[in-house]
Amino acid sequence: MSKLFESKQWIGEFFSEDDFDQRFSGRVNYSPTDGVVLEYWVSTHKMPADSGFVHGVLETGEKCTLIGAFTTSQSSISFKDNLKMRVGKVGFPCLIVGDFLRSDELYNNFNFSLSNMQEFFFAKGFKDFVKYSEDPILVADTKFGHIRVSNNAKFGPLHADITKQIYSWDKQALEDIRDAFLKVKEDRPQASFMLKKDIEYRLEINLNESVDYHALFKYISNLADLFAVLTYSPVHPESIQILKYLGEVDGDRVRILKFYPSNALSVKTLELSAQHASHFHLPITNRKVDLGLLIEEWMESPDRFATTVSGIQNETGYRNLHSLHGELVLFSTQLEAISMDDGVKSGEKYEYPIRQYSIKKISDGIKQVFLKFGVSSVGEGISTLRNEIAHVGRPKRLIKVMNMEDLILLSQYLELTILAYILRKIGVGAELVEDYQDKCCP
Repeated sequence: MSKLFESKQWIGEFFSEDDFDQRFSGRVNYSPTDGVVLEYWVSTHKMPADSGFVHGVLETGEKCTLIGAFTTSQSSISFKDNLKMRVGKVGFPCLIVGDFLRSDELYNNFNFSLSNMQEFFFAKGFKDFVKYSEDPILVADTKFGHIRVSNNAKFGPLHADITKQIYSWDKQALEDIRDAFLKVKEDRPQASFMLKKDIEYRLEINLNESVDYHALFKYISNLADLFAVLTYSPVHPESIQILKYLGEVDGDRVRILKFYPSNALSVKTLELSAQHASHFHLPITNRKVDLGLLIEEWMESPDRFATTVSGIQNETGYRNLHSLHGELVLFSTQLEAISMDDGVKSGEKYEYPIRQYSIKKISDGIKQVFLKFGVSSVGEGISTLRNEIAHVGRPKRLIKVMNMEDLILLSQYLELTILAYILRKIGVGAELVEDYQDKCCP
């Protein structure tokens, strides 16, 4: 299974389009921060043709496809020991390991896991208590397709003498279990037993219409955005598999393809996304919401909250004046949009969302920030800040006296107000949203 948070390298032979005779040597590099890059070297006089994809045979014996524009026009020339060689690097939007594919290939069935998605369903530290089931945990039919949440487990052999893998201080009880297990094996010789080693939850999607790799990854990104909002942390794909149906070709009906996207993340965002959250401290978990309904509502228009979600998905944990100024202008504009959506008059465009969607801890926090600088009206304070930042030549009176700590607090307060509005819009209950704000509030 592909692990998208790990860097990988494969050496192999590659060829553009269907020109297998003109194959060349190369190395595919994948990393979550730099994406997919092919390093190549060509020692023949004839150069590979430009194409929209490259096929390869990796050192592992696997077929692969690099999808994206390929050209050697930017290659350099190396002269050593009277040998002329062309070398270069080309970046690609994605790598698919497992088959030779065309750039216009279409797919409709895929599955994936997301960072911290396991904690959304069950505490990872207690996953030994999760019973493996071949039946899906969640099934939902949406306008775009069928969604399932299923277990994916790894198993090891279970020894005939079961006492080699379990233990009890009660020796007699241990012997009774061993004898009982041996009796079951004698009575049912065709049955095989395995020991669960690991288990994870995966989202499976079967689309109503086939799509290309770009649209496929867009579906995954949209669902990752939803989990980012639910968990208030960066959420990105940990592994992606595509199912390619072959019919009854050589008795193999399905081929599993490993998908590596060039979803380049910053190192700090990657670290935050990889951090293990605690199921017990997550404000929203699977048992508290109807995930199927949330997914359906979210996917109706996944880009409507893109600006806010982008901030969470690219979070680094660091702030500077430039980023804070941008956040404050952005959040104040979104507060205004919330008021417009709810049909509130412009005179309350900042106060209304805070009054309607913020818990007391947040609304009081916003008031306290402005009161420190003699501003008693929250609406006036937000408006003044926004205008001082956004308008060239506007006197910088309020923004000039506010320190970094004040700006960071205010930014987080406004963001959590906007997130509360988003959660309410997609169907999360008011009490749960209030708990979400309380747990995420600085």
